Amino acid sequence: MTRATRRLRTRLLVALMAVAFGVLVVAAAGAAVLVRQTAADSAIADLRTRAPEVADRVDAIGAEIRSRPNSIVTARLQRSLVGLLGATGTSLLGINPDGSVTRGIGPLLGRAGAPDATTLLDLPADLRVRDLDLVGLLAGATESGVRGDRAYVAVPLEPVGEVTPVVVVSGAVERRPLGRAGTYLVVTGGFALVVAGLVSVSLARRLTRPIGALRTAANAIAAGDLSARVDPAGIADDELADLTRSFNAMADGLETARGLERSFLLSVSHDLRTPLTSIRGYAEAIGDGTVPPDALTRAADVIGSEAGRLERLVADLLDLARLDARGFTLTPRPVDARDVVVRTVAGFDPTAHAFGVELAVTDGPRVPADLDPERLAQIVANLVENALRYARARVTVSVARRDAVVEVRVADDGPGIAPDERDRVFERLHTSRPVAGRPVGTGIGLAIVRELARTMGGTAEVGPDDGGAVLIVRVGG
Repeated sequence: MTRATRRLRTRLLVALMAVAFGVLVVAAAGAAVLVRQTAADSAIADLRTRAPEVADRVDAIGAEIRSRPNSIVTARLQRSLVGLLGATGTSLLGINPDGSVTRGIGPLLGRAGAPDATTLLDLPADLRVRDLDLVGLLAGATESGVRGDRAYVAVPLEPVGEVTPVVVVSGAVERRPLGRAGTYLVVTGGFALVVAGLVSVSLARRLTRPIGALRTAANAIAAGDLSARVDPAGIADDELADLTRSFNAMADGLETARGLERSFLLSVSHDLRTPLTSIRGYAEAIGDGTVPPDALTRAADVIGSEAGRLERLVADLLDLARLDARGFTLTPRPVDARDVVVRTVAGFDPTAHAFGVELAVTDGPRVPADLDPERLAQIVANLVENALRYARARVTVSVARRDAVVEVRVADDGPGIAPDERDRVFERLHTSRPVAGRPVGTGIGLAIVRELARTMGGTAEVGPDDGGAVLIVRVGG
């Protein structure tokens, strides 16, 4: 495993663990908020259940004390009242007509003025008088809420004179963030984090292993080893397996392209060397004076013919380069496609006559179209050149409109094309015919035909075999 792969695995593992830890923290925080809110709601509900009973008992004791202010049992009743308040966590206060508040049991006993010192209880530490809705309590409404770590329920009693006694029953709310489940959650969270760590390690290894293999293969290809591949066996992840197959397909394409490039260069080199050898030989012979005067014309013809062949090869190579670079321009205009085809085919009559081949264009009506006539003529010329290479006695060219496209067919009575070669006919420098062809064209004409057809929004394909080869080009018109 390379250092880069180890770094990637470490970063991936850290990221996965961070995600797992973050999920646990968020879940714990959410659980803490939920537990605390649940504890507060539960405490208030419990207080709402107990508060009316406590208020009734306090009110009853207060009424009895008020009815017998000088009785010998008054002191005992007051002690009982204080005990009840202490046992139930209850505070007493009175709301005066002017809005002031008097704390203690004095307001309940009808004693106005200073707070009653007999009580040992006051409002909870977190609850202040200003936190209470005094107006609502005067109106007889029960109030509840949570302040700090204590929940409370305030119940107004029957007014005693002009003072309204209020019973405030309070209780503690669970202080621990996760309540009683805190320990359980910590233990289960730790266990989940360990499991997440193990899963993260396994996932990091499963992800980084094929990525490391892809990196190694990519570096090998970059270094020139186009045979490098990644074995998709054992990759369980479908996306990574698809990526591996796509990478291998790309490598296959690069290797095939490299082979085609080498074949292309070898073939072009051969096509360049042959005419150059002829030109050089005749030029040297003429310079040495070894060519008889009556052979000078023939030597000049050979040199001119080979120079023309070189010129055509260079022009075809430039056309291919422009097509590959999408630098080929089209100038469409309204034309008669049949007229373009007839004039182009007519230029090959001398060559066909020299080979003893009959070259003809089938009769038919005009084919009006909106396309580039020069590019159409180039397509027809390359198709005819290819047909003249292999035709035994006849080449037939036809043109017609099929729906919205112009269709050009070139058929010859040569050896035909093998079924397993039909898809490769338009590849550069690919020869699928079983016999050697005549020296016509440069050998890359069909590749130009396919690229031109694509540029013009059409297709190039091999037609049905009827005793020879049929090549069909369809372009928009």
